[in-house]
Amino acid sequence: MIDQIAKVLPLKGENIIAGVMYRRHFEWYVAPKNLWKMDYKKLYMIWRFAYSKSGKTVSELENDIGSYEQFCAKRWGIEVLDSNTVSFFLAHLFKCRYSVDELRLLRMVSRDDRKTDYTPSLFIDFDNNIMYSQYPRPENFENFVPDGWTGYYENFISFIPEDKRY
Repeated sequence: MIDQIAKVLPLKGENIIAGVMYRRHFEWYVAPKNLWKMDYKKLYMIWRFAYSKSGKTVSELENDIGSYEQFCAKRWGIEVLDSNTVSFFLAHLFKCRYSVDELRLLRMVSRDDRKTDYTPSLFIDFDNNIMYSQYPRPENFENFVPDGWTGYYENFISFIPEDKRY
């Protein structure tokens, strides 16, 4: 049995809303934002560079975020989230799926200062190898797409099926 993470609510800076198109089927997911950086190799290299630039050692990096293997283990060993690994990834997020009606209702009843938590952050189209981000800078999710993919920083709502918009 696959270990599934518990359903969480959107929370700015922590849990984000991502739309996923896979095998011509669209679903909304809410999950911790660090899971959605698609290529952990690229992300880990950025961490290494940042540590090196600040005068810190690889040992300090590994003490803070773990070795590369430990880092990837936080996402069930998935180094690169792409069409080869998406079904395994989404199986872990099964409980994190939200219907458009759930998201609409939750946004409607949320406090005014929390309504922006319900703005979708990502749209990942596994059928066409495209990822769109409208997550606030400097996060740059689009810089962590797998090789052969295209990443954009732009509003993607027009690409979401009309019956899935909220």
